[in-house]
Amino acid sequence: MTNLNKLYTIYDVQEPKEKEVLKDLLTNHLPKEYTAIVINRLRHNDVQVDSQSVRNTKCGISKNLVIFSTIIEIAQEYKQLSKKLKDNLNAV
Repeated sequence: MTNLNKLYTIYDVQEPKEKEVLKDLLTNHLPKEYTAIVINRLRHNDVQVDSQSVRNTKCGISKNLVIFSTIIEIAQEYKQLSKKLKDNLNAV
């Protein structure tokens, strides 16, 4: 489970809007299989990580900017896909 307060402290998220966006991305838009996606994306960038490192970073147990940035990027991509799908469904 993600400890948002810990993440806000670790990554110095101060603004209420930033906190809201981060919470939305991590709780509503990150897919279940995010660990595998993060590992594959980082592997393409020649960064070797395991699923435990990814989960620990997301939960706030450890700090790793590269992994955390990748997690956020994936959540943003899935948010955009979700929005596009909703728009397409509303257009029909």
